[in-house]
Amino acid sequence: MQQQITEIARNFFTLMGLTLEDVVVECQDEKKGIYLIQVKTPDSKILIGVHGQTLEMTKHLLTRILEKKLDVSLLIHLEVNDYLQAKDEKFYRYLESRIAYAMRSGEEISLPNLTSYDRKKAHGYISDKKIEGFKSFSVGEGKDRELHLVYTGPKLAMTHSSSSVEKKPTEMIDDDGVGI
Repeated sequence: MQQQITEIARNFFTLMGLTLEDVVVECQDEKKGIYLIQVKTPDSKILIGVHGQTLEMTKHLLTRILEKKLDVSLLIHLEVNDYLQAKDEKFYRYLESRIAYAMRSGEEISLPNLTSYDRKKAHGYISDKKIEGFKSFSVGEGKDRELHLVYTGPKLAMTHSSSSVEKKPTEMIDDDGVGI
């Protein structure tokens, strides 16, 4: 199956007009049909789009094509030039800064404009850290849903060594347009 997915994916991206350096398919769970497709291409901006929107649509379309051709149900993760890994690392650094700020200030911090997937990642990340007195929860519905961070432990000393700690979510966008 892995070889078939590789061939179909390679053909799919070639027909899109992309220059491919490599396409690697890794089976993550054969029973559940979960595969990681890693694409290396100099045309990554075309494939990723603004804030990864084109990447999501491409992943959806590729998944449907694979399911139809192979007559199986699949869950595909599509990674282009390590974009998602870099995005996750940036998100976790941002989250760390907000955790540190909440622990120093004692304030409840709200993080609006996160996707449900990013909120889930944040809850898991915070839970895994096992910080005594620290909790996260979501408030609101639909587009208005926000992640809240609360620290009820002893306040930590305030330091001014990192300016990124004070940034708001809308300020976390790089020059390339890729935000968290």
